[in-house]
Amino acid sequence: KAPYSCPMCKLQLGPILELQKNFQLCNIVEAFIATASKEQGKGSAEGKKEVIACDFCLDQPQPAVKTCLVCNASLCQAHLNKHNAKVSQEEHHVVEVGAGPAVEERRCLEHGRLLECYCQDEGQYICMLCSIAGCHKGHSIITLKEA
Repeated sequence: KAPYSCPMCKLQLGPILELQKNFQLCNIVEAFIATASKEQGKGSAEGKKEVIACDFCLDQPQPAVKTCLVCNASLCQAHLNKHNAKVSQEEHHVVEVGAGPAVEERRCLEHGRLLECYCQDEGQYICMLCSIAGCHKGHSIITLKEA
């Protein structure tokens, strides 16, 4: 009995509803469909494992098997063996190649360095620069092993 009105444009509609196409909603749906199809394309492309080359192979690049978080280098099996044989690199953290998000979680967002310390005052992992000159200067800091 009461006149109907469009919730978007507030146009008064008569007793016989003649609905018009909602172009705004249509554009949103089309953008969603386009994004969803791109995501599916990425998913199938990610199914094929990306081959990352060793950073130290010069003549014939070999596929890397591990990434050193301290050196920030991808290593083939031969260079990984040399890397691990050095006493000075005993404490280096080595992870699987392509461990993207896991690698980023172990780096300081401000300095890009490895998270090597733990701030007891704020309860978070920090890099050495944060403890010396950053916002955690003067806080109670311990090493990751102690934490």
